[in-house]
Amino acid sequence: MAYPFRLHRAVALAAGALALAAPAAARTIGDWEVASGANSCTMLSTFEDDVSIGLVSPRKGALSFVAGGKGMARLLQAGQKVSLDLKFTGKVPHDDWADDAAAVVAAPDGGLMVIADWGPSFANELADTLTASSAVTMTIGGKTVGTYDLSGSPPAYRQLARCGSDLAAK
Repeated sequence: MAYPFRLHRAVALAAGALALAAPAAARTIGDWEVASGANSCTMLSTFEDDVSIGLVSPRKGALSFVAGGKGMARLLQAGQKVSLDLKFTGKVPHDDWADDAAAVVAAPDGGLMVIADWGPSFANELADTLTASSAVTMTIGGKTVGTYDLSGSPPAYRQLARCGSDLAAK
């Protein structure tokens, strides 16, 4: 089942600002980097084709999928909306996630990233899907970007959740 997209513009901008920045409080867990910013937490993994994917939690109960990097530059233009399709493999609760209007935002490093936010009501399903999956195939605008190994995502997500709890307690 594909989930409908519900963009929260402020969430997208906050996630974009954090996800590719170099926050001071970062921890490496396997191939994932989990970082804390002033108001959000992120987990990212970068792959050989220079594409980074991950999750950003800009507020308690919210979770966005984020992807960026030089490997995606040809598919993105700042300010545009793109169709983003994610196909997760393995025994997952929901294998197909689609967003027909994912936001493309500028990253602090000058690059671009795409952000999909299905809203707080789907945050747990997104986390469960990503952490139960062995890989995800990402397609933007009908063009397959690649298939990415999600090994090690469960402990990285647990750290992301701890980060979010720590921020909420402040």
